[in-house]
Amino acid sequence: MNKFIKLYGFHAAIHALANPDRKISKILITENARKKIINKTSINLDKFVHEIVTTKKLNSQLSPGSVHQGIVLICEQKKLNTINNINIKNIQKIILLDNISDPRNIGAILRTCAAYDFTTVISTNRFDQLDEGLIAKSSSGGIEYTNIITSSNLSNILEFLKKNNFWLIGFDSDGLSNINEMNFGADDKIVLIFGDEGKGIRNLTKNKCHGIYKLDTIGNIKSLNVSVAIGIVLDKITTHN
Repeated sequence: MNKFIKLYGFHAAIHALANPDRKISKILITENARKKIINKTSINLDKFVHEIVTTKKLNSQLSPGSVHQGIVLICEQKKLNTINNINIKNIQKIILLDNISDPRNIGAILRTCAAYDFTTVISTNRFDQLDEGLIAKSSSGGIEYTNIITSSNLSNILEFLKKNNFWLIGFDSDGLSNINEMNFGADDKIVLIFGDEGKGIRNLTKNKCHGIYKLDTIGNIKSLNVSVAIGIVLDKITTHN
């Protein structure tokens, strides 16, 4: 049975509406938001079942404090994949999230990944239990452009990726090497691994990496929010490597 969720926020909504793989059941939208979509996007709302509603009704659809910006989509949950139902030969670069579970952080990470065209993200199967609406809102629609693979055993996935000629590159504040020492070719297959900003990458994961690197900050603060760290790493790889 398909699970229905609520997506909200202008950017999350318009990217979901533009995604042919996202199954939209109904749109609840204010008149002001409808006009904004007509004026600022090429989306044809007439292709969807939609209802003009008040802001009060939208507020009643969501948790207190949710910023909906005049639109809520009732839609099917994003399809999640397993490592067995994708063609790994067609993938060259992957982000792996080791024990990251904060929906806002994951959303910010997916936004960054979409911006830098890192479209494959691996996470634990706990992803399915998180608030997808909050993730989508925090990603500003970036969730629509990422292929999310989940697993109950990240260790097995890492071994599988090694056998398929991926370099496993971990990032941790305790890494012995500096990010500027990274050296791999543009055609190399890579997995960039990031851990929870409190605990970092688990030791089991570290032991499977080909290398562990750190971001050498110049100020007094040596640790960064994981979504910020990923942005720095992806910029380094895509524009300077």
